[in-house]
Amino acid sequence: MELYPTIAAVSTPPGKGGIAVIRISGSDALGVADAVFVPAGGKPLSACGARRAVYGRIRRADGETVDTGIAVTYRAPSSFTGEDVAEISCHGGVAVTRAVLGAALEAGASPAGPGEFTRRAFLNGKLTLTEAEAVGLLIDADTESRRTLAAAAAEGRLSAALAPVTESLTDVLAALYAAIDYPEEDVGDEGERAFAGTMEGALARIRALRATFRCGSAVASGLPTVIAGVPNSGKSSLYNLLLGREDAIVTEIPGTTRDVLSAAADFGGVTLLLSDTAGIRESADAVERIGVERARRKLEDAALILFVVDASVPLTAECARLYRAMPAGVPVVTVLNKADRGCALDEEECASFSPAVRLSARTGEGREALYAAVAAAAGADAVDCSRDAVIWDARQDALLGRAEGLLACALEALRRGDPLDAVCTMCESAAAELSGVDGRGVDEAIIEGIFSRFCVGK
Repeated sequence: MELYPTIAAVSTPPGKGGIAVIRISGSDALGVADAVFVPAGGKPLSACGARRAVYGRIRRADGETVDTGIAVTYRAPSSFTGEDVAEISCHGGVAVTRAVLGAALEAGASPAGPGEFTRRAFLNGKLTLTEAEAVGLLIDADTESRRTLAAAAAEGRLSAALAPVTESLTDVLAALYAAIDYPEEDVGDEGERAFAGTMEGALARIRALRATFRCGSAVASGLPTVIAGVPNSGKSSLYNLLLGREDAIVTEIPGTTRDVLSAAADFGGVTLLLSDTAGIRESADAVERIGVERARRKLEDAALILFVVDASVPLTAECARLYRAMPAGVPVVTVLNKADRGCALDEEECASFSPAVRLSARTGEGREALYAAVAAAAGADAVDCSRDAVIWDARQDALLGRAEGLLACALEALRRGDPLDAVCTMCESAAAELSGVDGRGVDEAIIEGIFSRFCVGK
């Protein structure tokens, strides 16, 4: 029995479209394709040559023609999965797509599970685990920031950054093994300084990578961002400005917003999971009180707060109190709104809100300043997701964190003069944690969990 049976799935989104692609991968992929696809030229598809688009007829096992289309074959190991692969393009109707996939399954293929093609690419050494995770992120990308991050990671930017760290630890371990095996060859102070220098370099690279997690996770997972303030300060206008569309109702009447509106926006180089909340104040209106309570609950879960102040009117005690009551430890960017109407706040009042930007949510004036302030709050001002190696997943950060801790302990032990065996053990453990980021030696359950999040067909 095959260790990895030949699999098939529809690799294009479900529903009606111009074309659909059925992907087949495995040791018998070409045999399945030959049974399903009959080239117009008469030769079997497997004899038509790899990477050539061939026109022909798609048939069931009983010979009935299902559709006509184009087929392309790829020979192992020169394919996405590293196995023999055939991709059949047919018309994109729901029924015809189902029929073509059914024909492939009748011919001996098994239904592919979620992410199984990408998983085989990883298992066959075509992708590192971080590159495979980036493929999943790229498919799910619904903002330009997410697409940029995923595309760079899928190209191997993160894997390339990890390689020299792994290599330097390997060099240290080789030298430590030699020193342990041949104790009579004393490494001396100079040798220990060389060990320490290499370990310090590896530690600095790990810390630099971990410093990108704040921005990477804000792009990939999104930053829960609450737009807060007193009624009629322009929160809903700001919400519409950030989204680039009129989602929230805007009126001059205080208390218009009664519930929480939510949407994702690409802003400040990160993904903001925006919540437009009711203006927070004491109210006798039962419905408005519910909205205010929901706004307060949203603030408790916020990772970023955009606090909106109507700067065109004198600062009220209610607004100042609310600003001071914002949750501790959560970054707050104050938006001094309605800049198109002038500023009624004095310098001391403006300085009490920091950081703060002047903006007109109605005209968009000051939008770039707000973009920069959000980028700084999310750590995106120091990271270029299109060029830098960036980590975005908690699994990656946890592994790098453990590698950092172990390597720091090893360096401290070396400087203390502890036995080299102890230093070596900690370096080995650090290298193991580091290798797990890219999938070397990763537990099968972790791999299963990562690829289960993929769609079927990828």
